[in-house]
Amino acid sequence: MAKPLISFAEIAEEDPYFLDIDKRPDWQFQFGNTNPIKLEIGFGMGNFLIEMAAKEPASNFIGIDFYHKGIRKLMARIKKLQLENIRVVYGDIRSKISILFKDKELNTIYINFPDPWPKKRHIKRRLIKPEFIKQLAQKLSFEGTTYLATDSESYACEILEYFNAETLFQNIDSQKGFLKERIDLPKTKYEKNFINAGEKIFYLEITKEIINIFIPVFN
Repeated sequence: MAKPLISFAEIAEEDPYFLDIDKRPDWQFQFGNTNPIKLEIGFGMGNFLIEMAAKEPASNFIGIDFYHKGIRKLMARIKKLQLENIRVVYGDIRSKISILFKDKELNTIYINFPDPWPKKRHIKRRLIKPEFIKQLAQKLSFEGTTYLATDSESYACEILEYFNAETLFQNIDSQKGFLKERIDLPKTKYEKNFINAGEKIFYLEITKEIINIFIPVFN
């Protein structure tokens, strides 16, 4: 018989790696270092986050989600694997991002397979919208990167249009728009299923450009 998962209330009260907060934390204090901060938005069951944290011990990883079962399972795995470079935040990133992070505080953002809400009446629920992309640009450091993957072609095209409209962002593949694959990142459970089923995945890699300000010199 499987061991019962720790309750959500216990996690909130007892686990220092779990945060259910409505004010900005001191991330340097939380992690005990000044390593780069990398955020995964909507980590699901946490496989991608776990693999990245194990792969990059010199980076700090934050995952945010409101899926209780996924949070409980992830917290149990973090404890079992003794990963000290992960923090898990409960909540909806749309209302939390302005609270959780200072401007230009994030080094990297991962958004893996956001819900495409395919039905017309549900489209308004989609995560990626112009105002949200502006928030990402605000919180991402210069030369920081946003990685995004989706299997929905219509949603992918919509997302690409929104990113292209944000002047601070530069698409790695400015000609084709989407990458065929990404080699250096672990594959999520959904991603493996889509690949095995022969379905196309749309990958985006977007960087935040450094703004060069021209200051005239007068003799």
